[in-house]
Amino acid sequence: MTSQSDEHRQPVSVAVAVLAAGHGTRMKSAHPKHVHPVAGIPIVERIVRAAQHIDPDHICVVVSPTMTDLPSRLRMDGEFGTTVMEVPTGTAHAVLAAIEAVPEVDYIISLLGDNPLLTGETIQDLLDRAITTDATVTVLSCILPDAEKYGRIDRNDDGNVTSIVEAKNDDPAKRVGETEINSGIMVLKRDWALKAIPTLALDPGVGEYILTDLVSLAASEHQEGEPWPVQAVPGDINVSVGINHRVQQAEADAIVRKQMREKHMLDGVSMVGPETIFIDESVEIGQDTTLLPGTILMGKTTIGTGCTVGPYAVLTDVTVGDNVTIRNSTVESSTICSNTDVGPYAHIRGESHIGEHVHIGSYAELKNARLDNGVKSGHFSYLGDVHIGENTNIGAGTITANFDGVNKNHTEIGKDVFIGSDTILVAPVEVEEGARTGAGSVVTKPVMSGQTVVGVPARPIAPRIKE
Repeated sequence: MTSQSDEHRQPVSVAVAVLAAGHGTRMKSAHPKHVHPVAGIPIVERIVRAAQHIDPDHICVVVSPTMTDLPSRLRMDGEFGTTVMEVPTGTAHAVLAAIEAVPEVDYIISLLGDNPLLTGETIQDLLDRAITTDATVTVLSCILPDAEKYGRIDRNDDGNVTSIVEAKNDDPAKRVGETEINSGIMVLKRDWALKAIPTLALDPGVGEYILTDLVSLAASEHQEGEPWPVQAVPGDINVSVGINHRVQQAEADAIVRKQMREKHMLDGVSMVGPETIFIDESVEIGQDTTLLPGTILMGKTTIGTGCTVGPYAVLTDVTVGDNVTIRNSTVESSTICSNTDVGPYAHIRGESHIGEHVHIGSYAELKNARLDNGVKSGHFSYLGDVHIGENTNIGAGTITANFDGVNKNHTEIGKDVFIGSDTILVAPVEVEEGARTGAGSVVTKPVMSGQTVVGVPARPIAPRIKE
């Protein structure tokens, strides 16, 4: 790769190590800490995505034995590799495991797998500093109102970084007020780190080999007349946010969601009561769309221009066209085309496809339903495993009885059909183009084109004689 800030600089090879082998016991969860989401995206995926921004030669995630399938879990097969730490022995040994797992490179970038607010731009800035200063160790620091439990950056009288002092080993007086702390993110010269890490002593306080001990080791090797071997780059305070328990997870989630709302509003989306609206980072929204209070947009949801969503609508993995209105309804894994309105209180379930200029009434439920353009579906309907042709009217209370106790069966309804209120269509069954059913009919047999059927079970009636 080549540094983005200087295209004429000699290219260097870079590998990224993402440290995600910890068990995260403070999360009190059956699932590893690193797969818990922030703004809809697993924490470790956010780190990998940030690493991909700099286009490194290799990305290696250090995982526990229970996370060997991490690329598949994240649906990122082939995008990064993993190496397993059978027993977690500390951050230094985790980085060493990554170094040994990837081909030889010039630099290794160590990222913590629980810093969900890290950005690719921050990683690039850190790498650029490492390259331009030829530093052996480059750390990302942050200025906090007080040091809290973070490692404190210690500098000598010349302002050079000499060590990172952990809280348990520090003078409390040096941790009061604004303090420069270590974020846990580091760039290392790979060959030096490969030799230096095995020389580190076990930290008696935690019983592990700590990566931050490399800072004092590198500083101690400084020779007079040479550049100082350790650099610290101050970063945004949010980068220091690490996830150890669910309170911190919620805090990080709130930060990202606020950023998402602001981004969408600046891009032309209106929000009423934005603090009540929750948008996953993977959501896309077109200009002049309005989100009303209580709206929740999750997963791979895409909304077109000029739409109105809410109040209290919940959309998950939904594709929405232009000029669509979705009132307080729930839509999952479906497509709603332009100029259609839904709800209120409708439930559109997986794999449904709603055409243009369609109306879905109150308390209607759809599952695996395909409604062509111009369909009108009245209130209190259930339409499951069905295809409905253009300009057909579905009366209130209509049910497709799609389950026979063993299998789900399909209902086919043609275009320009009129289905009377409270009709039950016992699948598998077909109602052909232009047919009609009377109110309360139970349709168990095919209805031919132009026929009208009524009754229980439904039977054809003679057509009216026109005067």
